[in-house]
Amino acid sequence: MADLTLVTANKVEIVESLEQMTLPTAEVCNPGQVVRIDDATGRFTKGNASDLTEGAVYGIATGGVANIAGMPVTAIKKGVLDGFDLSGLDYGAPVYLSVTDGALADAGGGAYGEDILVGKVIPGTSTTLGTAYDKLLLVDL
Repeated sequence: MADLTLVTANKVEIVESLEQMTLPTAEVCNPGQVVRIDDATGRFTKGNASDLTEGAVYGIATGGVANIAGMPVTAIKKGVLDGFDLSGLDYGAPVYLSVTDGALADAGGGAYGEDILVGKVIPGTSTTLGTAYDKLLLVDL
């Protein structure tokens, strides 16, 4: 299982948003990181696949101020995002929650065997005619 990275640090582009929420953060949550709603504070905090509590994620952070806790962040629960390095994955490949805090992975396998599906790779067809399609992340939580 390998964690996925962003092509450009702290930069995610929203191609389509069907469901989203903006909340302040309980810790630093940068664009591209997977977030959940903290039970105690009602704020976004990073999620991971280490257990089912950490794995109860809301979506992927897309906006806000990078590297500052307490700032509002918008997270996409259902939609299409661009900015992840998906070059090693095929179209239709599943994308999972990683055991690394806030990260996505190319394979399941949480610490307790949880395979938490976050979305899948889809083609982005707005590229120049005659070139390969972009690879976008369809988030469906």
